[in-house]
Amino acid sequence: MSKDTAISPHIGTKLLFENDRVRVWDLRLEPGQSTGLHRHTCDYLYVVIGDGRLQACDADGNPRPAMEMGDGEVRFREIQGEDVHEAVNVGDGPWRNIIVELKK
Repeated sequence: MSKDTAISPHIGTKLLFENDRVRVWDLRLEPGQSTGLHRHTCDYLYVVIGDGRLQACDADGNPRPAMEMGDGEVRFREIQGEDVHEAVNVGDGPWRNIIVELKK
């Protein structure tokens, strides 16, 4: 990752709720759209809304395997330190999920 690469503080498209324990985001991506680089410092889970295909790339642009996910599927990520990446909608339709960050 170059020093000039901006890392967004926004994990999702829209912040829905925040208190001292959790932060909840709505993430929506059109086909081919990316989140841009963002940083996770808290464990989080996300709930997929609708079927779709998502691919993550690390901070250096190296792609991870694309994942097919179904409506209602829940994924949990434990974060050790931080994770900087971007996610790209590589599916044919819109992507949506709700992300819940668990503040430490």
